[in-house]
Order: sequence, then C-alpha cells, then structure tokens
Amino acid sequence: VANEGGKHWTVNEVRALIRIWSDKNIQQQLEGTVRNKRIFEQVAARLQKFGIDRDWKQCRTKYKNLKHEYKSVKSAQESGSTSKSMKFFNELDAILGHCTMEQASKSDNDGSERRPEWTEAKSEKDSIG
Repeated sequence: VANEGGKHWTVNEVRALIRIWSDKNIQQQLEGTVRNKRIFEQVAARLQKFGIDRDWKQCRTKYKNLKHEYKSVKSAQESGSTSKSMKFFNELDAILGHCTMEQASKSDNDGSERRPEWTEAKSEKDSIG
C-alpha cells in the first residue's frame, strides 16, 4: 500500500488525472473552494474506473505538485528563461494558462466522447523519471 509520498505516478496515470482535471465541471469546483476533499474523492473515483487505484489525498497532492511545477515553469518562461520545462506543460497550459477556457472548449467541438489518447499508450514505461 502506498504511503503519503506513495508510489510514483505513471505517465498514463498523470494523463488520466489531467484528463479528469480538464473537465469544466471539476475546474469550476476546484476554483471555487479550498476545502476540496469531496472533489478529489470524485476524481479518485473516476480514476478507479480506468483501473487507477489512487486515493483522494494522492490525487490532491499530485494536483498541487503539478500546479506548482507548472506555475514555476510558466513564470520562468515569462522572465525569458527557457531552461525550465516539464513533461505535461502543454496539457496544463490548456487548463491553467487561461488561454480563455472558451477557446479550449471550442476546439473540443461538440464534446462528443472520443477515445482518450492515454488509454492506448499502455506500452509506455511505467514510471516518470
């Protein structure tokens, strides 16, 4: 059983987490609250449907870490530094970059379910760096 630090998140697990996080409903809930245990319980339950066994604390910790890393890379880029980068920057930029969420949802056309790209990438290495 994973402890607080837990086992490393695989690339597929992080992609699944970001996919759920990119849900407009989840984003709105997260923006409006600090006490977000209930939201992360929903996130964990949705990950469970993909066979990903993470509890709400692990989801919240990963979310916070990704958000923090994203912000530090973003501010480094804005100050002209290109030395900082991260693996899921583009995905997070679509969520956090507030390149107006309307644009992001329009490119999602009518919201019809398409097979998420991370479900096909089963052969990818298990753990991130």
